[in-house]
Amino acid sequence: MPELSGKCLCGNIEYSADTEIKLMANCHCSDCRAATGAAYSTLVFIDKDALQVTGTPGVFHHKADSGADMEKHFCPDCGSQLFGKNSNRPNMMSIRVGGLDQTSLVKPAVNVYLSSKIESTPVDPELKGFEKMPG
Repeated sequence: MPELSGKCLCGNIEYSADTEIKLMANCHCSDCRAATGAAYSTLVFIDKDALQVTGTPGVFHHKADSGADMEKHFCPDCGSQLFGKNSNRPNMMSIRVGGLDQTSLVKPAVNVYLSSKIESTPVDPELKGFEKMPG
């Protein structure tokens, strides 16, 4: 199992997890774009119980287009986006790869929410793609 670790920009929140990566995806939804200020967000999905966090992230709650309750966890000091939860996947936690120490592990398997993709954003044709979030 890979050891995952990382931190926010200011270093006040650190995290680690010794766990299998369940999925790695590029998300092009408008929520991820707005939250990150980027064309898309790359996320690592793991079992939520495997994540160990030092520090206290802030949490922003909102509804996804699917009706799911969403949480965005961020550093209240520097604003770095760190984690996410989706009520449709209660046992999973997503980690935004921007703060991940093990950048060699960043190999997304899919693109999701291609229906919301910014037209000029290049997409790897080798990756499976979905118009929304698959079931």
